[in-house]
Amino acid sequence: AKLRENWPGIPTFFEVEISDYGQVISAMDGCDAVISLASRPSASHYVEEDVVRVNTMSMWNVCRAAEQLKVKRVVLGSSYNAVGAMGTAARWEPQEVKPPEYFPLDQHVYTRSEDPYSISKWLGEEIGEAFSRRSPWMAIASLRFNGMWDDDYFRCLHAQPITDPWTRCQGFWTYLHLRDAARACVQAIAHENWSGHHRFFLNANDTMLNIPTMEAIQKVYPDVPLKREFTGFEAPISTEYVKEIIGWEPLISWRDEEFQS
Repeated sequence: AKLRENWPGIPTFFEVEISDYGQVISAMDGCDAVISLASRPSASHYVEEDVVRVNTMSMWNVCRAAEQLKVKRVVLGSSYNAVGAMGTAARWEPQEVKPPEYFPLDQHVYTRSEDPYSISKWLGEEIGEAFSRRSPWMAIASLRFNGMWDDDYFRCLHAQPITDPWTRCQGFWTYLHLRDAARACVQAIAHENWSGHHRFFLNANDTMLNIPTMEAIQKVYPDVPLKREFTGFEAPISTEYVKEIIGWEPLISWRDEEFQS
């Protein structure tokens, strides 16, 4: 959607085939910034080749159209799966828990992706990196969204706290509220004085577990190097980098009082 010139505040909706470059650049014409969240969500309901094709072409088309149209602010919908956070989530066989390089994860951690969705998200970030090199005037944010939940899910979690550290351990027990995710998109295009391509982890400050983070790590990832130890329920994925560059930080936790009833 984009705002109409003659009707400020009223969006115009265009249904676009995101993998078709002609449709993408036509829809983006006249935009000052773009937030691209269209993608195949997994290989559960699509063949693997289609997931990779659509997700990578969408990133290329949006970045290429932004370059041609001189759109300076681009937000790409990535995922913490870009680093292989959920492992082989799209496969049918039982998943093997694979340790990351270190804790806390940050923007420098490399990928261990295997499944088509994770691979496509990593490749999408590499496309953003490439366009920031060839067009340094562009500011491109790859937002690594993370298990996004709504109020109802938070209430359910509060009613039934999770104490098993093997639950969602491949996602490192992290999560994100939808409102915090939306706010990150807005801040990425509204915040001034940043450029280049950046990979931003987006998650709450705490974990989804009701046991301390260090206890969970010692049980599931005892051999993973720690850059520092964690206090209480602190999330093992750092959001310091996104706070430094665009000023975003998570505000909502499932532990908040509003979700206790």
